Amino acid sequence: MEDKLERVNKRLKDARDDLDKHLEKAQTEEKRLQDKLHDIDERKRQCAAANGDVNVSDDDVIEINAGGKIIAAKRGVLCQLKGTRFEALFSGRWEQKLQRDNSGRIFLDVNGDCFQAIVDWLNVRAISSNDESLQPPTVDKENEDILRHQMELFEMNGQFQLPE
Repeated sequence: MEDKLERVNKRLKDARDDLDKHLEKAQTEEKRLQDKLHDIDERKRQCAAANGDVNVSDDDVIEINAGGKIIAAKRGVLCQLKGTRFEALFSGRWEQKLQRDNSGRIFLDVNGDCFQAIVDWLNVRAISSNDESLQPPTVDKENEDILRHQMELFEMNGQFQLPE
């Protein structure tokens, strides 16, 4: 009986040692990932300092000249789709590099009606509940291909399926 108890204790000790090794490995990996995230955040901060405005706020109102159509929206509305080119463009990190019109507004050489449809959709998305199913942006039939292209350009096409 004592021999059996010793074998069980040894198996428990071995399992605990194995668990400790896995825990140490996981903690090392977690530290590595935290360091990597810190490095990425630092590079983003440096990029914003060099090319943008580090004092941006989601409440900033941004005026955009989209192909001659003037559109105003809050930065937070424009930046809600994290990881998209659209978010990066209006995040403030590139503020000093963006082309401006004669009135100081951000100038984008895009179809203004399609851009307006995107901004309108983002406004609705910002005030909708998470469980609400949103319809994709819509434009006149003749502009649907342009809207689809702009959605791809801004890396937003994965957010919903535009009708064919």
